[in-house]
Amino acid sequence: MSSAKPDKNRIEQAKRDGHLTVPLMISVQPGRDEEVEQALTRLGATVESRDPRIGYLRAEMPVDAVENAYLITGVSKVDLDEPMSNKLPEP
Repeated sequence: MSSAKPDKNRIEQAKRDGHLTVPLMISVQPGRDEEVEQALTRLGATVESRDPRIGYLRAEMPVDAVENAYLITGVSKVDLDEPMSNKLPEP
C-alpha cells in the first residue's frame, strides 16, 4: 500500500453523492511542482493554488481521475481536502 493513496472510501462516497470533482491537497517533492501541476492538468484537474516553499498543491480533481493522482512522479502524498461542495443539482 502506498502512503500517497487517497482515502478510497471517501472517493467512493463522493461518487455516490454525485460529486464530479473532489478537492485534493497534494504533497510534492522539492522542485517538482511544475511537472506535477502539468500532469494533474493533463488528468483533468484544476490547480487552484500551490506553495512551492512547503511543497503543496491544491487541485480540484475529477473523481474518476483521483486514483491516477498518486501515480504521478514527484507526488509524495495525496489527501482529500474538505469540503466537497460541488454536488450535482438535485433533479
